[in-house]
Parts: sequence; C-alpha cells; structure tokens
Amino acid sequence: MTSIAPARPPVFRCPVCEEPLPRVERSFQCTNGHGFDVAREGYVNLLLAQHRHSKDPGYNKEMIAGRRDFFDAGHYEQLADGVAQVINSYLPEAGETVVVDAGCGEGYYLRRLRHLLAEQGQDDDTVLCGMDISKHGVRVAAKRDPQGLYAVAGTYRMPVISNRVDVLLTHFSPVSAADFRRVVKPGGVVLVGGPGEDHLFSFKELLYDTPVQHEPADTLAGEDGFEPITVHRIRYPLRLRGPGQVANLLLMTPFYWSVGDETRAKLAAMDELDTEVDVVVHAYRRVAAPAPVPGGDEPAAADGEQQ
Repeated sequence: MTSIAPARPPVFRCPVCEEPLPRVERSFQCTNGHGFDVAREGYVNLLLAQHRHSKDPGYNKEMIAGRRDFFDAGHYEQLADGVAQVINSYLPEAGETVVVDAGCGEGYYLRRLRHLLAEQGQDDDTVLCGMDISKHGVRVAAKRDPQGLYAVAGTYRMPVISNRVDVLLTHFSPVSAADFRRVVKPGGVVLVGGPGEDHLFSFKELLYDTPVQHEPADTLAGEDGFEPITVHRIRYPLRLRGPGQVANLLLMTPFYWSVGDETRAKLAAMDELDTEVDVVVHAYRRVAAPAPVPGGDEPAAADGEQQ
C-alpha cells in the first residue's frame, strides 16, 4: 500500500487578516474566506493593491529579461553558488527547513541553492520560497522552479507566518528588521547580501565622472533580536564578452535609474568589459527576547548580550 506524504504546514499567511494561508488546489485560502488564485506559471500574488506604490512596482519586464539573459550567461554563477554555500552552512541538520529569499527577482539564487541541495540529497526536506514586488520577476522564478513557493509580495508586510523561517536571505534588497524579526524563528539566521567596496567599480568608472567606492552596511547591527555571527565575502574578476552583456549588466543594477540615454547607448555598443564582483554577506542569528525580570522595569540581558 502506497503511503501519502502529509501536507506541509503553510508558509504564507493571509495579507488581509494574517491567518495561515494553505494551498487548496489552484488557490491559497484562509479560514476567513480570503482566496488568492495561483497563476498559470505557479506563483500567487499576495501584494494588496493599497500596498503598491506604483502600477507596476519593482523590476519591469525589460529589466527582468536583461537579468535573465545575464544570469543565463553564467556571469554570476560563482556569486550565486557562493551565496548558496553560505545558506547551506546555516541549514538545520534534520527536519523540514524553510528558506526565504526576500527580494528574489527572477529566482536565480534559489535555483542555484536548489542545485546544491539536490547534489547533497537534501532538496526534498527544504522549502525554497521566493518573494518580490516585481510580478515579472516572480513569474519567471516560478516557471523555472516549479518545486518552489513563489509570491508577489514586498519585504515589508511579508505575508509569512511568524517564526516559520529557518534562513532568510535578502540580497541587494530592502531590509525590514521588524518583518525579519517576526518571520524568522529564534535560532534561525538572516543573511544580508550587499556590495563590497570594489563591487563593479570599473563598471562605475564608465558611468560617472567621479565614481566612489561602496561602504558596506551592517544593516541589522544593534537591532533588537539579532546577534551578528560573521561576515562572508565573495570576490572574483568579472569578464563580459559578447554583444549585449554590458548593457544587461546595467539592467542588473540600480545605476540603470541614474544614467541617461546616451550612456545606455554607449553601453549597448560595447562587446567587452572587465570589472569586479565584490559582495559582502552579513550573517545574523535571530535571538529570542530576554525574559522580563520579576518586579523590574527592564528586561534581563541574555548571556553574551550587550546591554
């Protein structure tokens, strides 16, 4: 007799009433009757209209197409595999694991993580969940990773059940300490990826008269509920060759919004570029709030916690 695996507990919560949001056939439905249909590509839109800041927020269709082509060419494979190894190093050793990429774009980093987990025989026990405000990105992510769980949603007001996430990645995306503190379980890990000092500096020299180096931000330092673990760094030379690759790199970056048509045309005509990948990933442990001291007004500090 064939046994049927039990359904996994839901990861999403209803963006309207905050009740758990399990999947029921072709939709996600909460007990209060709020329902959200699953799109043909396999994702669900949980970004309420009143929480959108524009008609088409996030990366537009053109930018997602450029990002997809850039990733497909393998230019960031070393970076994504490095991030996957960092995530893997913090996964629990046993039991179901939930990994969330908050700001997943078109899902490349989760797909590289799935590739690593499959090689280790761990992908069946790990739920990979991606969220982004760009419906164009999430559509590509879900279509290319049918095993994943994908939603159109923001980093703020994350439609995720509290204390449900083991590892949360936000890579070159907004950081919401309050949301991360709520959704990541105590003992879980938050990974914040961002540019190091030299990231794409040679590329910036083509864009600006006086380019400046990045200043890596320790974004969750000092935030209640987070304890710094360590800093990971991924660096390598990036060599772009072939028509369209330099222009696609521009579509990968926020520089796209700050340059004019003349610069874009110049990059479109370039067939090669040597620049740098320099990415810093800060790792933080989600720690439980210390218990209040009986009769006192201030919470007691946990062992090793600064006061």
